[in-house]
Amino acid sequence: MGFEKFDDTGRGRPAGTDPKISLRKSGSIGVNQSALEEYFEDDDGAVLYYDEEENRVGIEPVADKDADEAAYTVSKTDSGGTIAGQAFLERSDLQPDITTQYVPEWDDERGFVVIDLDEPAKTYGSPDETDEE
Repeated sequence: MGFEKFDDTGRGRPAGTDPKISLRKSGSIGVNQSALEEYFEDDDGAVLYYDEEENRVGIEPVADKDADEAAYTVSKTDSGGTIAGQAFLERSDLQPDITTQYVPEWDDERGFVVIDLDEPAKTYGSPDETDEE
């Protein structure tokens, strides 16, 4: 058997992919396509919350990011979304050394998505190398 062409490049993930939200070492918050469809389908903004005691992040979808001065834009593409929340991550000391993915849950009581920072699902990449000689 010869070479087989690999044509599953990851674009347009399968419908069964579970929702995931990532805190990226670049300082942004990544929202995969499934999470975007489930939580941000009709919303273009997000307000960010941090519960230090429980070590959780809350993300409140908002329809109009201009309606709340604390809202960040949810930039959407065909493969997912990004929230440029570097100021939030830095202020809360949450910007990770390695991009870390979490399984989000909807909190009916608060009306937003919650990720438990004590329960990472997966990590990507490696921390920046530092010269410690």
